[in-house]
Amino acid sequence: MCIRDRHSAAPFRARRCLALATCSVSSLLVLSFIYVQSISDLQRASGPYRHDILQLVDKTTEKTDISAFYDLLNRYPSPHNGQPIRLRRTGDDTFELFFERERGLQSTDISYFFSFVSMGVFIQHMKLCARALGHGYSYTTALPEEAKLHGEGPVLFGTCRVIWNQTAKDDKLKQALLFRQTSRKKYYEGPSVELDHRLEETSAGHRMALGRLGEEQSSQAIWLNQRAVFDDLFDEPVRAELDHWLRYSQAEKRSKKDGLAYDCMQLNGPVMRFIIRHPGIIRAPFISWILKQYYMRTMKDASRVFYLLAPFGRPENAFEVGRTIMDVWMEVAAAGYYLHPFGTIMSNQAAHHDFLELAGITDESRDEKYLVFIFRVGKSETPVPSLRLDPHEHLVME
Repeated sequence: MCIRDRHSAAPFRARRCLALATCSVSSLLVLSFIYVQSISDLQRASGPYRHDILQLVDKTTEKTDISAFYDLLNRYPSPHNGQPIRLRRTGDDTFELFFERERGLQSTDISYFFSFVSMGVFIQHMKLCARALGHGYSYTTALPEEAKLHGEGPVLFGTCRVIWNQTAKDDKLKQALLFRQTSRKKYYEGPSVELDHRLEETSAGHRMALGRLGEEQSSQAIWLNQRAVFDDLFDEPVRAELDHWLRYSQAEKRSKKDGLAYDCMQLNGPVMRFIIRHPGIIRAPFISWILKQYYMRTMKDASRVFYLLAPFGRPENAFEVGRTIMDVWMEVAAAGYYLHPFGTIMSNQAAHHDFLELAGITDESRDEKYLVFIFRVGKSETPVPSLRLDPHEHLVME
């Protein structure tokens, strides 16, 4: 090599060294955050978060019927904890039901259709809350056209009637409603055979088919969900919507009281925020492997993966899927187990297709048999609770 060539190569070597140094610093930062998070996980596992279904404290017994009802009702599950349902009281025992569109998911074409699922989940949850507190309940749907779910503002989807103090209270059901929540912790025990049978019977009662995966297949499905989550960060509308709903600190979690909080996700807030806003880092050599191992650290466990197949061609189908999901979830909670939905596989087309192959489903169709819900089930330490907006400030419309 001539002297001139050696001199021209010097800037290249300098840039290469600088790039390697930057990558090393990034790796050290990520490893440091992960180490701190792991220590926090261990502390929480032995700290005040531990309890079981029998240790939950009933804080609503001295409240009026309507306040106790609102408090219990406000615990309903929703995608990204968006809390999209609103009530307007039109009489002593009658309500109008609204879906607040900007609090539903809107980043993909199928997201709007899943808003009907959220309506069904809420209706069934409301029915169970009424029964638990000794009230009668009936409802009538007025599902809007899918196109009317675009945009912002509340849209009417039904009416209901709550007949106060009509029947005896169901304390076991109330306890299950209080226990129910998503757990993204490591599951130390899978579902029992008895629970398997109950979930199958509950699904069949709604004319839907429940499928289950074996141990190896469940591990592959969990990995597939992780891949879909990371892939979605490169779909800008999905990434932006996720960033909107993620809560990266305790201050943000407590002030907004909605969305997906970092501690509920079992992740470190600053690391999560950096990855969501700089997704290219997950494709960097070595760092990519570290992040995947960190994300998966609580999911390589004893849980089992289940899925539901049902007609999904019309809004009424999607609404019924929501009612079924709520009943299935309550069977899980009543038995003292937790559930973790894999919603990303539903909206990510590549992951959806790969799951069908994994489960051996060859004849999927929207009209007859569509993959509508995927979830893992097991027992874990008590998960960090998500927060809810005050029911009198948000759930109930004046």
